[in-house]
Amino acid sequence: MLIQFLVFSLFLLNFSLAEEGITFEKDEGVYVLTDKNFDAFLEQNPTTLIEFYAPWCGHCKQLAPEYSKAAGQLKDIPLAKVDCTVETEVSKRFDIKGYPTLKFWHKDGDGPSDYDGGRDAESIVAWINQKTDPNYKPPPEEVVSLTVETFEEFVSDKPIMLVEFYAPWCGHCKKLTPEYEKAARKLKEHNIPLAKVDATVEKRLGDQFGVQGYPTLKILRNGQRYDYDGPREAEGIIKYMLEQARPAAKHLKTIKEAQRMFLKDDVTIIGFFATEDSRSFEAFKESAEKTRPEFKAVGYTTEPEVLKHFKAKPNDIVIFYPEIYWSKNEPRSRTYNKEKAEIEDLLVFWRDNSAPLVGQMTRMNAATKYTKRPLVVVYYNVDFSVQYREGTEYWRQKVLAIANKYKDQKYKFAIADEEEFAQELTEVGLGDSGLEHNVVVFGYDGKKYPMNPDEFDGELDENLEAFMKKINSGKAKPHVKSQPVPKDDKGPLKTLVASNFAKIVNDESKDALIEFYAPWCGHCKSFEPKYKQLAAKLQKEQPNLVLAKFDATANDAPESFKVEGFPTIYFAPSGKKTEPIKYTGNRDLADLENFMKKHAVKSYQKKDEL
Repeated sequence: MLIQFLVFSLFLLNFSLAEEGITFEKDEGVYVLTDKNFDAFLEQNPTTLIEFYAPWCGHCKQLAPEYSKAAGQLKDIPLAKVDCTVETEVSKRFDIKGYPTLKFWHKDGDGPSDYDGGRDAESIVAWINQKTDPNYKPPPEEVVSLTVETFEEFVSDKPIMLVEFYAPWCGHCKKLTPEYEKAARKLKEHNIPLAKVDATVEKRLGDQFGVQGYPTLKILRNGQRYDYDGPREAEGIIKYMLEQARPAAKHLKTIKEAQRMFLKDDVTIIGFFATEDSRSFEAFKESAEKTRPEFKAVGYTTEPEVLKHFKAKPNDIVIFYPEIYWSKNEPRSRTYNKEKAEIEDLLVFWRDNSAPLVGQMTRMNAATKYTKRPLVVVYYNVDFSVQYREGTEYWRQKVLAIANKYKDQKYKFAIADEEEFAQELTEVGLGDSGLEHNVVVFGYDGKKYPMNPDEFDGELDENLEAFMKKINSGKAKPHVKSQPVPKDDKGPLKTLVASNFAKIVNDESKDALIEFYAPWCGHCKSFEPKYKQLAAKLQKEQPNLVLAKFDATANDAPESFKVEGFPTIYFAPSGKKTEPIKYTGNRDLADLENFMKKHAVKSYQKKDEL
């Protein structure tokens, strides 16, 4: 009788709605709601998920097929949507300010709650089932948790996998977790496992992999480790890892395949071999894997006709330069050929020769192709597109003439677009130089030597020639980035900047402990109150000890204080100011003080016993 009553009631409700002219249309399985039928739909469907969207919104367009797919999988819970550009009344009522906004109504709830799940069908279905099914159990995790005891055995037989080193309290790690799990489910089909390690517990593994921040992701390929520098969302991780699973060096079977691989704006590397069964080929293949982010066009061939076409001999490994950089002062390619090639030797050859005599430095290649010093960079409006190529090449030829004179002195030269490096130019005082061409020399000593615009007012080739003579004579002055010296710095914790660093730290009458920090660094912020506490404690106890902090993002640190992560702590005792001792322990104050006691010279001295 109860079922018959419910069916009859639903019939009466539908009849009533029809009488009032209220209907519910569907679009790809999703109900389309309006200002007029919204409340009636909720009355009939007290448990539902509703998307508030705008037709022009890119995120909404991306969500649409997944939302429809989820609607088809959820048989008992309807999904609906509201076009906020048309149905303005209901949009204002629920204070919709961004697109898409998804809200969930539950029959036992007081009102809508915000949907905070993923934007794919699988995540939507799982989220709703979790909210509505009392017997719902989430599927088992596909991400494998590893420890010191299980790590080696698990990774030993995996051709390729991805490992995340995380901390349970880390916000970035928490944000990554659902995306990482979704990626693991999809990549399982391709036999690419994803694993995770709690680096706060498994400290030995964290140290072994050089983990200095969270999350840190590493690719393991047959036990060899590589940095992961790909996306942090599921689809991006999937695409990146599938690409990583393919061999870095492409097998080129025909001349046309080889020709199609040549890049117009970067080097192409081709290995020519008689057979894949050779030591040189193994070294070539491994070198390609190690340099995936650096060299995007790497291939090999064993086909005689391809070798003949390129006039190559077996075991030739050739770097081909793109046509836009060809010049009369250098070859169009460089060849490496050793019967028993070594990986490290080959990597050195690739990196030393991957940049032409004067190529274009960009943000993408600066850390790989332009690391050799001294490096001379000429900044101007660099644009190799057809419209601006002639002007760009005209000035590059001027730089080439100077570079050719200095190549025997091991100077590297490059051009760079002034807009792309506007911030860097501003940092060395050239942001508003007024020159059409700015020049910065990056020296052996790690310092930057900008060409002073007040001293040079001729043409580029004249200015560059004169500046290079000044560099060679040692008369050029380096630029030192520094904040202003603090006016009132009488507290126990001193504030150092580049311009007062030597005066305070190099005082031989005192030992000095310096924290190099970044204002945005969470670890630095957590350490700051403890560090201030230690400074206050030691101010009277140890008058021959200076505790200081140094913003390494706003100031240039001296060369002997290398900062590769934040915070970095150095102790500079008297007599060893140029050879400071890096602190590698934890940030416990007792451990830090014991470290200073061990290395102190002027501070922590024992009183003479009577």
